[in-house]
Amino acid sequence: MKDAYKTREQLINELRTLRRSIAKMERAKCKFEEAEKRLHKKLTEHEKLSALGRLTANVAHEIRNPITIIGGFAERLNKNIPSGAKEKEYAELISLEVKRLEDILRDVLLFSNKPFFVKKKLDINRVAVESLNAYKILCNQRSISIQRSFGEVTPVYADKKHIKEAINNLISNAIDAMPQGGSLTIETNEESMNRKNYVTLKIADTGIGIPEKNLNLIFEPFFTTKVTKKETGLGLSICKKIVEGHGGFIKVDSPTGKGSVFSLYFPYRSQ
Repeated sequence: MKDAYKTREQLINELRTLRRSIAKMERAKCKFEEAEKRLHKKLTEHEKLSALGRLTANVAHEIRNPITIIGGFAERLNKNIPSGAKEKEYAELISLEVKRLEDILRDVLLFSNKPFFVKKKLDINRVAVESLNAYKILCNQRSISIQRSFGEVTPVYADKKHIKEAINNLISNAIDAMPQGGSLTIETNEESMNRKNYVTLKIADTGIGIPEKNLNLIFEPFFTTKVTKKETGLGLSICKKIVEGHGGFIKVDSPTGKGSVFSLYFPYRSQ
């Protein structure tokens, strides 16, 4: 009876182990299916963005030459029209609008094409200072104080022109988010995540923040909540593309009514 009882106990334990294994397999199966759905969704989005990129690039190339011609004639007219004439005002307005269209085309082409990076050893702190200096006057005019917290960070290999464009874009957005004034903070540091080392640059504002419903949309191309004519809805998409093109990533944290923090992560090797 003792041996039979032990055998029965062993069978019960084996049955329990089998049930636990089946439960684990079911959970693993669910996780696999969820991961498969996410990957399929990303693949579909990538294909859509690729098609959109090709279309917008073709359109941009087609209208670039006519816009350049219009701008050239507007400048020529502006030089030949006497000061004070109403026509001079019209010519200047045409030139301004042509410049705006050229800026839009530049953003569209940058987003549509795979950017070519010239990577060199780069001090992120120095680039951040250069960007801040470009916005000093505007911040003073809008009663925005600038706070800096620069750490001793390792140089990264990056394209200065593109990195500066991403930083400028985020600073400009932060300023626009504080029409009544506030505080703009730029912080650099080093972080380790998933066994990788990163130099981080964080840009924070004390604006109204981003509605939760829009957090998953702000990096989508042509998505914008701004109503200004100069806004194309490509700024954050371009930032994301630039950072990811350097092997990094971008995050946003924006509690409602408490401002926003955009964090750029650039990988580096400690050795």
